[in-house]
Amino acid sequence: MVRVKAGEPDPTGQEADFREAAIAVLARRMDELVEASRSVLDLDRPGFADSMLLAAARLRAALELFEPVLDESQYRGTRSEVRDLERAIAGRRDLDAALSLCSAVGDEMEPPSREGVDLLVGALDERRMEANRRLAVAIDERRLQALRLRLEDLLAGTGPGRSADGGDRFVVPAELPRPALRTVSRRLKRLRRRAPEALETEASSDLRRSLTAAARLRYVLELSGIALGGQADTARRAARGLQEVLTGVVDCDRTLPLVEGEIASLVEGDAATIRERGRGSRTLDPVLVLAAPNRDAYRGLILVTVDLRARREIELERFRRLWLEQARQGAWVALEASLSGG
Repeated sequence: MVRVKAGEPDPTGQEADFREAAIAVLARRMDELVEASRSVLDLDRPGFADSMLLAAARLRAALELFEPVLDESQYRGTRSEVRDLERAIAGRRDLDAALSLCSAVGDEMEPPSREGVDLLVGALDERRMEANRRLAVAIDERRLQALRLRLEDLLAGTGPGRSADGGDRFVVPAELPRPALRTVSRRLKRLRRRAPEALETEASSDLRRSLTAAARLRYVLELSGIALGGQADTARRAARGLQEVLTGVVDCDRTLPLVEGEIASLVEGDAATIRERGRGSRTLDPVLVLAAPNRDAYRGLILVTVDLRARREIELERFRRLWLEQARQGAWVALEASLSGG
């Protein structure tokens, strides 16, 4: 498909169908984003951040799939705006997850072991409130309305569109144009490259990239699966499974440095206190170390670290088994064959 600028006539029926699908899908995705924004700032119900992050990621995926029929002059700016919004939501959501992981262990502890966990939870809560204030600015009603108008401008000149059909099933052409097929193909290749790399290195950065690849493939298959057949639906479910498992791994990876940072801060504070108490002595009296002010706080934080590392290994092993099982079943090969017309 050749990109058609706004206002130009549609050269093919396939392109007209694709434009109509773009109208229906982008309108629905924007409605989902606005609906999720109404409750996302409620810190007592952190699950809404997950819902809004999902809505933003799905909107971004729709923009990328339908790029060939969108106004080229405004496409990149609109996609960047959605990406920035997605990052603002993720910043709040990630702190929600860290707070939940730390609190789950701390709530089972007896004083004084939980003293350090309480300090960390308090610090995380302050950071979360600050992230919530930034998010409130990002999802201001006027900004969301401006984003809606930008989406409408992207579709200017496309003509009337149809409504979405069958609940969450969108109007997607029976045959996808070549640029859309290439978008799906790129998402698939990226996941198939990054997942093995993550399994080999187990590095946090590689695991995060694998998570992103699985999520982006899932969201684009939600829109193109009807045209690609049953193989795409199988691959979509497989990508979602990987996304769920990898989210657990990445949440642990994001939280561990926060816990270790709190431990380091307490150690530094105690070292300074002990140096001051031992001032004038030629050697450090071990009794001063045993009386370190934060000695009880360490235990709770170390137990949180143990929990996070164990939880990470469990989720990582689930990821390994799931990826091997999906490869054995041929989920990715079947989708690749579908994309190539094989």
